[in-house]
Formats: sequence, C-alpha cells, structure tokens
Amino acid sequence: MAVFDRLPAELYLLILDKLSLFSDLCNCSMASFPQSINDQMQQVSKKWRRLSNDNVLWGRMLSYRCIAIPEASTHTNEPAMGRNKLAFSVWYTQYAGFTDSYTRMHRAFNRLEKWACKACPHVWQSLAPGLVWVSGESVPVRELLSVVSDSPDMRDFIMAHHIHDGQRRRQRFLEYGLFGSYECYGEVCSLSWLSSRMLQIVDMGRFRILVFAWCHVTRNYLGIVVGCPIAHTQRLLHHVIQLQPQSYRFVDKGLFGSFFVSYVDALSSGHHDVHDNVISLMPNTGPHTSTSYTRGIKITITAMFCADETPRYRVYRYQVTLELIDSVQLGYQCVQLESRHWLVHYANHEFVHANGAGVVGEFPVLSVERPFYRYCSRVEDDPAGLEVVGFEGQFTVVPGSLVDPKGPAIELPVPYIELPIPMEII
Repeated sequence: MAVFDRLPAELYLLILDKLSLFSDLCNCSMASFPQSINDQMQQVSKKWRRLSNDNVLWGRMLSYRCIAIPEASTHTNEPAMGRNKLAFSVWYTQYAGFTDSYTRMHRAFNRLEKWACKACPHVWQSLAPGLVWVSGESVPVRELLSVVSDSPDMRDFIMAHHIHDGQRRRQRFLEYGLFGSYECYGEVCSLSWLSSRMLQIVDMGRFRILVFAWCHVTRNYLGIVVGCPIAHTQRLLHHVIQLQPQSYRFVDKGLFGSFFVSYVDALSSGHHDVHDNVISLMPNTGPHTSTSYTRGIKITITAMFCADETPRYRVYRYQVTLELIDSVQLGYQCVQLESRHWLVHYANHEFVHANGAGVVGEFPVLSVERPFYRYCSRVEDDPAGLEVVGFEGQFTVVPGSLVDPKGPAIELPVPYIELPIPMEII
C-alpha cells in the first residue's frame, strides 16, 4: 500500500480510469482508517478515496452506462460525494435490478438511432415515447404488469418499452415496420413493433405467446413464450419465437435482449436492404442466402419460414433481388428478364424442375436508370409428404428488350440456397 501511496495523482487517475465495473470504483472510494497490516490489504487510503471520487472518472462511468451527465452546479458548495457519483447512485437506486438491461438496451437504441436517421428516418420517427418508469415495484412499468412476469429474462423487454413504447399506429407509419417488410404477390407484410397497450397473449395449444410485433395484413408476428409445458421451459420460456399453430414448427430467436441487439447490429452492418425507408424483412447475407455476380448483374436470394401459414406442411417465402452493378461489364445499357428455371431439392434427394416465363407475371427491365428489381415468391413441401430443403437455378435475360433484342440471351446462374428448416415440438 505504501508504494501506491507514493504514486503521483496522474498515475492514480490512469489506473482508476481502467476500471470498467462501478463496484470496483466504489470499493476504491471507501473511507477507512486501517489498524493493522491485514486491514490495510483490504481497505484503502484517504488519498485513494479522494482520487476515486473524481468527477471525470464518474462522468466516464455515467457515459459507459448510457446515463446523462448532470450539468455543473451553480452553487459553490458541491456535495461531498461529487455530482457525477451522486447521479450514478441515484440511477442505480432507481433502476435496481434493471441496471444491466438499462445499459444494454440504451446502447442498442443509440446504435439504432444513429443508423436509422441516415438509412430510414421514417422508421425512427415512428417510434413512440417511452413509458414512465415506476420504482419500488416488482415490475416497474405498470402498463406491462398484466402481460409479463418479473423474470430477469424479461427485463430487456420491459426496458425496451421504457425507452420507446413501440411504434405509432398512424396510417403513414404502417408500412415502415421496425422488424422489416416484404411484398409477395401484391400482399405487403410489415412487422410493426406494438405498443404496450396493444400487446396481446395468444394461446396456441399448450403454449402462450406474447405477441409484440404484428402485421395486420398477413398475420405474421414475433412473440415471446410466456407459458409452455414444463418439458419445454428450459428450452423455450421467454424466448422470441415464431410458432406455426397447426404443426408446432417454430423458429427460435433467443431471449429478447440478445435478439434485439443482434438485429440492430445486423441493420447497422448493412445486412438488411433499405429502399424508400422500408427495411427488408429478409437479410441479404447469412446462412440462408445465396449471392451470385455474373456479367455485372448481382442476384441475391434469401428465404424465411412462414410461421403465419396455416397448412400442416412447411411453407417458405423467398425474396429475389436483381441489381445491375456494372453496365460496362454487361456490355449493354439494359436487359429484360425472359425466363426463370428452378431445380427444387427434397429431403429424399429427389428434385423437381420448375420453369416459367418472367417472374410473378412480370418481365422486369434492368437499366442504368433503373438498376434494381425485387420480387417475393414461395416454395413449400409437396403435399404428398416430400419435404423441400433448398433450390437453385438460373435467370435468362435478353439484352435490350424482348421486342427488340440487342444480342444473344444471357444466363445468370443462382447458386444453391438452403432453406431455414424450422424446429419441431414433438
């Protein structure tokens, strides 16, 4: 201890600045007057205590925890504790039990704001103000008391509604679902984050699902398991899930905090395309995507399991994006889609060919002026019992147009894409 006492104050502050846990900084600021060597090893000196109360250090701790730093007091008599340390103490008392959730979710929303204000401001503008925080109760947000429990696994979910209480349900915001959108055969699905007053618990057989994101058109949803048989408690309770009611097939997305943080990270990293302020529900990269680049044209395909469908067999939606990246490499200013060919693979190693003219009844043109085209379709198990597992294929485009071709047809191969096979509850 004597060696540390001889260190200059600047080195003390550098050492203390490396402490990431507030409890370590609190221990260093304890008042003590040791009477023995053993006491000295466990307590701290007056100098250590004085320096560990430094406002700058506690200001950094506030920033680390995403807490607003209080303005400097106009009074000459600062409290003995220091205003930043006092602010931390007040915050820690107010959010007792929720401090980690507070920091985790504020960091996620800060990243979301930074990304959304540039990429899709309409989505950020649609977020509603957060719920008032009520301290001293087992579940500090009164509006959520009737639908969630006080389990530690639900605290990130409660904190999210404290920061922003879902999305506003105004007509102009309905197409800008926070959790993504897609259009399939003219039907638009937009997963909006529900406010606390619109949360609903849906009974799906032996399971109770708290639906927190919903599309009123397609009935697609995201929900949290708040009740399930004991056999599935450890595996699924409080997990974000998409469950197909008729078959008990599901997609498990983990606990809400991990799901939300990962989703925001994916948005910030550009893993979801954004066009006209609309976030694509299906990511452009990952295990269930396929990307090819041929003659300056990029093709991206991604697939998802459709938990909103009622058939007992599995249904998947897939999204295809065609983009003209380099017209020089293509050798033409525009091309028009002529046909498609798919090779659909099944679990028993059989496959089926599927051919067609154009896509979804259209023959899109890719040009320098309009280089982007996207459509959504579906693939499903054979009703006879064959389980689909993936597909591959190719598109055929014609330089110029189908009416006035400027050269021979060009084949654009699509690599194999593995479908996201859902898990099953037996």
